[in-house]
Amino acid sequence: MPRGALLPATLLILVGLWLYDPDTLTRASAPVQISTVQSVIPSRLTVVDGDTVRLAGDTIRLVGFDTPETYRAQCEAERARGDAATVRLRELLAGASSARLAYLPRRDQYGRNLARLLLDGRDVADVMVGEGLARSYGGGQRRSWC
Repeated sequence: MPRGALLPATLLILVGLWLYDPDTLTRASAPVQISTVQSVIPSRLTVVDGDTVRLAGDTIRLVGFDTPETYRAQCEAERARGDAATVRLRELLAGASSARLAYLPRRDQYGRNLARLLLDGRDVADVMVGEGLARSYGGGQRRSWC
């Protein structure tokens, strides 16, 4: 990325976050800040589940949405929906020609990196929520899928 493009890209992401959910910036305990934007080859990302990927051994929790659990599902319906979200994220990655990870400057409670994932310029959170495979999520208590 050209040296002078980082600030405009960061501002664009923050405006996109605000347009997506105007309460995002006020709900967080600290202001949402993007510390790094990284372009990656989509095929280098490995899907763990519908809202988690790995890149070079690092686990990344995708922010802005929540998908049903696959490993610790509370019911079979949740597991089935989680499997569908996982399959769809794999499809999105397979069909993408570009991927960008916009990292937040903190980690989650499990030590995972937090980032927004944009594929071909589209936020994966918007796609997954729009297709009914996920719920919008900005932190806090998650609702049951059962």
